[in-house]
Amino acid sequence: MAMNAAASPQQSINQQELSALLQRELNQVRNLLHCLEQEYAALAERQTTTLEEVVKNKQKTIGQLEQIGRERDRLLASMNTTIQQQLAEASDPAKGESSLAARWNELVVLAEKCQEMNRINGSIVDLVSRQSRHALDILRGISPQLSSSPELYDRTGYKTISSETHTLTKA
Repeated sequence: MAMNAAASPQQSINQQELSALLQRELNQVRNLLHCLEQEYAALAERQTTTLEEVVKNKQKTIGQLEQIGRERDRLLASMNTTIQQQLAEASDPAKGESSLAARWNELVVLAEKCQEMNRINGSIVDLVSRQSRHALDILRGISPQLSSSPELYDRTGYKTISSETHTLTKA
């Protein structure tokens, strides 16, 4: 939807609402990045109690971000426009709100940082999980070379269990 130099009052209200939604989204993405940084610290220090709390906060923040995203999508649909069209109009100082593009750009940069931080945290979780499985395999007497091989599945989709074990203890 092209906006002429004299925007209607409704268009102006919609742009203000979109700007406010982007600001709310930006605040929540900052919160998410903070949660991910806390998660990283808790993972690095193996603080399970702290980690549980941080994960709860992260999930709550993600839920709020999803809600704001749905609100933004509904607003854009009601305006019969897209975020790209709004950003293009915002880049024209005579037509748009200059803070809209700045908020969007900051949102994109922070979202990318969140993705990278989440990838790093996921790698840490995966590493700790593999180390734990390896330690459990040793305690169960499963040969380390077998436990480090890929898990195999039978035709029904269930994991196959190696019959070769070397238990450390007997009951």
